[in-house]
Amino acid sequence: MIALDDYHSIHESMDLRDLEYFLAVVEAKSVTGAAQRVHAAQPTLSHALARLEAELGERLLVRKARSPLSLTDAGELVAARARQALSAVTALKDDLSALRGQTSGSLRIAAIQSLSATLLPAALARLSREHPSVKPSVRTLAAESIARAVASGRADVGLLAGAPRSALRGLSVKVLFEEPLVALMRRSDPLARAKKLRLKELAERELLLVPDGTFLSDLVHEACGRAGFTPRIRLTLASAEALRETVRAGLAMTLLPEGYASPADPDLVAVPLTHPTPRREVLVVERGPGQLATPRAVAAFTALLGAPAPGRKRHL
Repeated sequence: MIALDDYHSIHESMDLRDLEYFLAVVEAKSVTGAAQRVHAAQPTLSHALARLEAELGERLLVRKARSPLSLTDAGELVAARARQALSAVTALKDDLSALRGQTSGSLRIAAIQSLSATLLPAALARLSREHPSVKPSVRTLAAESIARAVASGRADVGLLAGAPRSALRGLSVKVLFEEPLVALMRRSDPLARAKKLRLKELAERELLLVPDGTFLSDLVHEACGRAGFTPRIRLTLASAEALRETVRAGLAMTLLPEGYASPADPDLVAVPLTHPTPRREVLVVERGPGQLATPRAVAAFTALLGAPAPGRKRHL
């Protein structure tokens, strides 16, 4: 049991910023990575960790040379309580803003790489114009990591596609829209003049694709199988951006979500696909009602995610 004098000592000296720095280190698994994430000097974080451990009288982190930092049992407890404390402070600020008729507060967004590049920029610009008191931050993660970040309270809202629904259990899941894949090719390609392409027309063409086992690769293989052929893969590349730029260089064509294609692109053309049209569901995930630290900021952001492009089926 904590003595009354110790209780007052802890509460008089503990700084919320120390808790924020501690959680940044927990997520980055290194002081260096955390310092880059929170834009602070590395010694500042090291001093904050030492101060927190001294105040609590417990070692919170396991430090081993050339190994990521990990949590002690006490560190696990402090991390969980720190997230609750910081969420409570954020919720308090949000409630006070609501009394003033404002939408404000921090908004931690986690998104897969493709949506960070295609969907988020316009939404963040609108959020800044219409709700300037909301302070967003964005992390790019894999789909299942986004689900874990939202569930644990390390992110307020997630944008993803391709996560199995089992990974989203316990979260509020909404389908934002369905986005079709298109055939992306150089303007000089003979097929670039087509208004639409049956997927089977690509059976003899070499394709660029992301590696096997990824959601996009599985989606393309499943659609091609339904069209009666196995795709001929010329080369696999790690990201959709790399695929697009390799198409631009003239190696082969690819299939990508339409958000990666711009009608104004001087080099590339996106041709819609039919029979079948492969589509991905773009999802918004949040914690359940009453669990959001900044519900007004989250609601404002999801409302501003924008109208769908012509080929998308809007759900929200």
